[in-house]
Amino acid sequence: MPEIEYIDDRMETEELLASLSTPVRNWFEDTFPDFTEPQKIAIPRIIKGEHLLLCSPTGSGKTMTAFLSIIDDLVRKSLDGTLPDTVQCIYISPIKALANDIQKNLIGPLTEIKERFLPSRAKDIKVGLRTGDTPQKERQRMLRKPPHILITTPESLGLGLASKRFRPILEDLRWMIIDEMHSLVPSKRGTHLSLSLALMDAVVPSKVQRIGISATMEPLDAVAEFLVASDPRESDMNPQKVSIAKVSGAREIDMDILLPTARFSSTPVKEILEHNIDRIKELVEAHTTTLVFVNTRNMTETVVQRLKIAGLEGVEGHHGSMDKSIRLDVERRLKNGLLRAVVSSSSLELGIDIGSVDLVIQVGSPGSISTALQRIGRAGHQVGGVPRARFLPTSPHDLLELVAVQNGILQGSMDKLSFPENCLDVLAQFAIGLSIIREWDIDEGYELVTSSWPYRSLPYDDYIEVLDLLDEERRIWVDWEENRFGKRGFAQ
Repeated sequence: MPEIEYIDDRMETEELLASLSTPVRNWFEDTFPDFTEPQKIAIPRIIKGEHLLLCSPTGSGKTMTAFLSIIDDLVRKSLDGTLPDTVQCIYISPIKALANDIQKNLIGPLTEIKERFLPSRAKDIKVGLRTGDTPQKERQRMLRKPPHILITTPESLGLGLASKRFRPILEDLRWMIIDEMHSLVPSKRGTHLSLSLALMDAVVPSKVQRIGISATMEPLDAVAEFLVASDPRESDMNPQKVSIAKVSGAREIDMDILLPTARFSSTPVKEILEHNIDRIKELVEAHTTTLVFVNTRNMTETVVQRLKIAGLEGVEGHHGSMDKSIRLDVERRLKNGLLRAVVSSSSLELGIDIGSVDLVIQVGSPGSISTALQRIGRAGHQVGGVPRARFLPTSPHDLLELVAVQNGILQGSMDKLSFPENCLDVLAQFAIGLSIIREWDIDEGYELVTSSWPYRSLPYDDYIEVLDLLDEERRIWVDWEENRFGKRGFAQ
C-alpha cells in the first residue's frame, strides 16, 4: 500500500514565482493577482514530481494548479529545443463538455505565452482533444502529429491503449491528470479507468506522475490509493508515496429552498411542476444567466418546452444525448452570454467555466451533497465569486431530501463514497480489450488486473471463470494447457 501524507505547508508567492520560467512567470503576473491557497500548497509538490491528490472547493483554481507546472516544464523544453513530438501529459475528463472547455482554456494561456513572452524560435506546444465526438480524420492527424497535452475521456483512453498505432505516441508520457475524481471513482466508469491505468503502466515505459483533482470527496485515503495503485514503482519493500492536499476553505454560499406554492403538501405532483415552471421563469428574469439542473434528460426537454410556452426567451437544453453540434452551440452561446438560461441534467455540472452564470436552480433533490456542491459551484465560478442557488422541491418527500442536503452543506459534511470492487462485467470487457492487443499469459493478465485498486483482492477463481465464460461465448480463445488467451478472428 502507498504511503499517504497530508500536506498543508505553503510556499510564499515570491518563491513560487521564482520557481517558474521567465515567460510563464511574466504571463502569470500579468493575468492573476496572486496564487490561490490550493496552488501555494500543491504546485511545489507537483514540481518535485510527487503523486498528488488535491481536494478543494469549486472555483479555487484547481485546474490551473494541475497544469501550471506542466506548462512551465513544456515551455522550458520549447525554449531549449528538447520538446519531443509525443504526448507528455494526458488529462482525463469525465464528460465531453468539460473536455471541450479545458481544451479552450489551455489553448488561450499557451497562445498568450507564445505571442507575448516567447521568442520566435520556441516550438509550439500543442493541445489535442480525443473523445467520442472527435472525427476519424482528426484522430488520424493526431497519430501523425501528436499533441503534447492530450485531453480525453476514460472510454477514449481505454480504446486508445488497445490501438497499436496509438500506444507509441505515449512512450514519453510524464503526467496523468484525472479531474473530478469524486464522480468517477464510485462508478463502474472509474473501475474501468483503473484497469486502463494499470494497462498504461504495463505498456508505457516512462514513469508517469499522477495528479488527481476534485472539489469534494471522502474517504481521501482510498481515493489516493486508487490513483497510484498500479504504479510499477510500487512494491512491499519500496512503497509508493502520494501527497494529499485537502483545502477546506469553506466558501460563502447564497442558498435557499423555495416552495413553489403555499399549499405545497396538498398540491398534486403534476401541478407542482407547473408552479415550479412559474418560479423558474421569475428567477431567470431576475438574473443575468441561469443554469437550471434537473435529474433526467427527459425532464430537461420537458422543462425547456414549458419555459418556452410560458414566454421565456433565450432558454435552451443541454444533455449528453443531444447532437454534438447542438451541444457545442449551446455551450458557446452560454459562455458568450447570449442565453438567459440553460436547462441541463448532469452534462454541465462538472468544472466547466461558464463565466457570467449568477444563479443555479436545482429542480428536485440532487441526491447527494457532492452533486449539490458541484452544481451550486457553477454560479460565481471564478475565484472569489459567491455561488447563488435556489432549490425547488417536486414533492413533499423531495423537500425532506433537500432540507437534509442543505443542512449537510451548512455543517460542512461530505458524502462518504462507496467504491465498486471486483466487478466481473467490467473485467470481461477489459479482458476482451487485452486480447486485441496481443496474446497474454493467463497469470500475467491476472497480475495486471489485480494491480488496479478495485481488483486488488480479486479471487483467482473468479478471474478464471470470466475467461472461461468469454471462451464459451467465443469472445476470446483460451488455451488452458499453454496457459494463454487471445483474440478470436479479426477482432480489433
